[in-house]
Amino acid sequence: MLVTASLTAWRLLLSATSVLASPIVLESLDETPADWQESDSPDPDQIVDFSIGLQPEDSQLLDTVLYGVSDPDHPNYGKYLSRESAKALLNPSDEATESVKRWLTDSGIPEHHVRDEGEWLHVRMTVGQAEGMLSTRFSVFARDDERIVRTREYSVPHEIVHHIATIQPTTFFPVFDEAGKAEDSRLRLTKRDDKNGKKPPKDGNNGGPGPINLEKCKTELTPACIREIYKMPKNYPKAEKGSLFTVVSFLNVGALGILEFFRRFAPDLEGVTFRNASAAGGENPQSARIRSNEGNLNTQYAISLAHQVSVEHLAVGGFNYEFNPDLDLLKVPGDFTRSIENWLELAEYLLNLPDKKLPQVVSISWGNYEQHIPKQYARQVCNKFGQIGTRGVSILVAAGNFGVGVSCQSNDGKNTTKFLPTWPSVCPYVTPVGGTESNGPERAWLDTEYDQSGGGGFSDLFSRPAYQDKVVSDYLKKNEKKWKQWKNYINKDGRAFPDVSAFASGHQVMVNGQQFTAGGTSAAAPTVGAIIALLNNERFKKGKSAMGFLNPWLYKTGHAGFTDIVEGKTSGCPGASLEGFPSPEIPNAGWDAVKGWDLATGFGTPRFDKLKKLATQELVPKKASGSSRKRPEVGSDCIDML
Repeated sequence: MLVTASLTAWRLLLSATSVLASPIVLESLDETPADWQESDSPDPDQIVDFSIGLQPEDSQLLDTVLYGVSDPDHPNYGKYLSRESAKALLNPSDEATESVKRWLTDSGIPEHHVRDEGEWLHVRMTVGQAEGMLSTRFSVFARDDERIVRTREYSVPHEIVHHIATIQPTTFFPVFDEAGKAEDSRLRLTKRDDKNGKKPPKDGNNGGPGPINLEKCKTELTPACIREIYKMPKNYPKAEKGSLFTVVSFLNVGALGILEFFRRFAPDLEGVTFRNASAAGGENPQSARIRSNEGNLNTQYAISLAHQVSVEHLAVGGFNYEFNPDLDLLKVPGDFTRSIENWLELAEYLLNLPDKKLPQVVSISWGNYEQHIPKQYARQVCNKFGQIGTRGVSILVAAGNFGVGVSCQSNDGKNTTKFLPTWPSVCPYVTPVGGTESNGPERAWLDTEYDQSGGGGFSDLFSRPAYQDKVVSDYLKKNEKKWKQWKNYINKDGRAFPDVSAFASGHQVMVNGQQFTAGGTSAAAPTVGAIIALLNNERFKKGKSAMGFLNPWLYKTGHAGFTDIVEGKTSGCPGASLEGFPSPEIPNAGWDAVKGWDLATGFGTPRFDKLKKLATQELVPKKASGSSRKRPEVGSDCIDML
């Protein structure tokens, strides 16, 4: 009996030990990404460099620090972090680092083949070693002349799985097509040439003398119209040293029509230009053969509205083909125009900028559906946007041009009918900008000709952040009859967007010497970005810091500087996808603009005069651990809060 009991206990112990030691699948792909073919096996002695992303020691630290420097009622408001301190926010625990390093050593990896960069361990090993450590088999995948070593699944030991976020390159297939010149087709401009090259008169609407014709502004929007309606200064104050507003372009989209734009619509700015920057091999090609609608729209309105603040055009290179396809964005073998933006490279570039070269405002007029982005990738990029926010940077993003979505169907194999939130609007660390149109009054933007409207909704991945909890809860309570009909299509507990809005219709833009009428939230984001850049300039004059991550201030105080939009609605789910396939039709789908914050326009549109008072007012002193010092430029007086 005793022997039997001992054997039973021994078997249980062996079983428990087996479970403890068994590898756990960390990441996997259901299928090989489109355009890639598995060809053969790699040489087991081939050297491969891997990056192991470690889980942060304190998953709440980023939120704690970010909200501390961004909440106007917090004693650390405006005391932004240095580059090194911001990067350290997601560092792992010593235990995590040592456990993973011990696993590497036990697997035969020499110590000098491991480089420790805090959040990441960079490791050099052979394919054979990697296969043994990750319980997988690597293959050579081919596309045209390219060959890469990847796997569709890998595992790590049970004892360390909770320490590791990702190991790459394994299941991720990032491809950089330097020859590609395609423009984003999912949040693209709505454009039509209705001018035939005719030069407009130099009246008030076009930057000349005389009053502004607001009726004309409804269909032909110019910088002068925007300045008049949003009560922006007509005379540009001199910018403080260090002021910088960055406008982002992806996929090698150019921006070259600025001189002609100023001649037509802002003659007082003739000769003003912008500076170029590049990340991941990005280019700003100055050729009429290159499509540049997006880049021109963004830079032309950013510079004309933010002058004299320096404006930088940041070209981010690379084409990322590793996305989750759906009915609106298929993967088609050989079609290299179908890709998502190189988000991680953008975030890494900004996070690693020296303090004195860091912009205070970044505007991004690009995006995808949230379901296009792999979840771990989305979390990683979003966290980096949060780290950038701790350095005093405001990130404005376009909320999207397709309302609640077009195909309105999940891409997880279940084909669930649902609204489709947009990325990166769903990230709680950015400020998404929706769209409006007309004036007297403004209303939620809805383009019936092109079936487009401002994006808005709830994230399926990110939960609702604390800063917007009361506002969104009040919205849901007061407007139950309006949203409850869509309850099966949304995650009402997710991060809600947009936060604010601006004009998204009628923008006059110059492309290759021709005048076009353009639209979309692509135009709205740089408009709000320009206003924030001007507000920063006003703060710098008073020795204050940049506004930084806007949302805690916006939801607590800043919303009083926006005009509430109570007319119009958004649209979506028409019954056909962007690719032309049948998809779920939801009659009358969309969000109504209502009193207060809503899913159509957020808090509404900016009034510079009101925002200036709110942004420059003196705050009630709070007890703090350190003294509050003047900061004429972001990065000149950063503190270490760790």
